[in-house]
Amino acid sequence: MEQFDRREHLLKPHLAHMRHLRRLEQLQREIESVLHSVSLNGPGDFVFATKICCYTTAEIIEDVNHAILQCLKIGSYSAAESLSRTSLENAINLIFYKNDRTSNRPKSILLNYFERAKKGARNWLRYALQSSDAESIERSREFDESLDVFRALFGDLDTKGVKGWPDAAARFRDAGYEHFYHVLFTPASDSIHSFSNDIFNHFVVEKSPLGDAEKAECFEEQKAEKISFAFYLATHSVMFYCVAASHIAERAGDKTASDRFVTIGYEIQAMLAEHEAVTRNCIDRLAPGISQLRDKQQTAKGN
Repeated sequence: MEQFDRREHLLKPHLAHMRHLRRLEQLQREIESVLHSVSLNGPGDFVFATKICCYTTAEIIEDVNHAILQCLKIGSYSAAESLSRTSLENAINLIFYKNDRTSNRPKSILLNYFERAKKGARNWLRYALQSSDAESIERSREFDESLDVFRALFGDLDTKGVKGWPDAAARFRDAGYEHFYHVLFTPASDSIHSFSNDIFNHFVVEKSPLGDAEKAECFEEQKAEKISFAFYLATHSVMFYCVAASHIAERAGDKTASDRFVTIGYEIQAMLAEHEAVTRNCIDRLAPGISQLRDKQQTAKGN
């Protein structure tokens, strides 16, 4: 494929998503404004603990989404990828809380917090004792004791009938969005743990028998794909925030807010459809090259 074609059909379409940034910022602020107008004190029958979880989680998502959009603005695309994964998980958590009309899910995450914190305190103390670190011994013991004090403040935080806090896959499934766990959340998780996909992409180019100029062009294309993926995840982060907000509005019986979230959702879906179209087109155009590489490998094995 000629370079002109690669630039026109691979590089430019990926970079075209950058024009969505300003509108994404506007939609993010609008979702916040509409959600803040929804009352949890009406017909939704939100229990106190669920209200706390919903208010706190919504504020966290807003904070993270603003950071994601700022990262896109300054060109910190790896940071945008990492933060998007956090935003997506918490949007699912927000839906997960909303779907429970008891206080079991709030209890579940609080019990999980205390369990993890106690385990961390014990491990810290064990290490401090092994290393004879007097200051850490004292601090880890104080932390462990303080957890008992705070745990006692939650008098009704009993474990009877409360299931353990589920993993991310189970939360996506129970919230009704398992599809996105596999096609969105799991790929984004690489940006949290290692960025191994970026390392892989760099390795493929360096391993190829291309000249320096051609390798530079490939790296340019990879950068465009990374930018596109960061925008794709960011757009989904705003979309899932809108979806979670619509769940809250629906339960609260706020039809005006629900209708507005639907309208916003349609606009964001159009942006995502553009991403999907570019991806399909690029896969189709790259398919012959991948097929040729596969045939060469099979031939080499046969010899």
